[in-house]
Amino acid sequence: MFRRVILFVVLLAILVTLIVIKVYPTASDHNRNSNDAVEYNTQEYKITNIKGDQYYGIGDNGTQIYFSAEKIVSDHKIQVNDMVICYFEKNDLGKGLVKVEKK
Repeated sequence: MFRRVILFVVLLAILVTLIVIKVYPTASDHNRNSNDAVEYNTQEYKITNIKGDQYYGIGDNGTQIYFSAEKIVSDHKIQVNDMVICYFEKNDLGKGLVKVEKK
């Protein structure tokens, strides 16, 4: 009889734990399933040259970048000497530059 009570209590504790996990998901579970939770590394660049739909720029630290017009997400026209914000994939899983917008 005593073993049955202990087994019942253990099974009941497991059931309660599973219900709590199902009803109250953690913040990390929410971020894992959300498409809006993507984070980016950003870098600012000053546009130095435009050739056709290719844009060339330089950062404050001297790094250079070039990208095509298809990466631009803002509706503002980007011109030489404009500052832009470049968004790079945070974990750098192969996509590199994700998008560009005018500052």
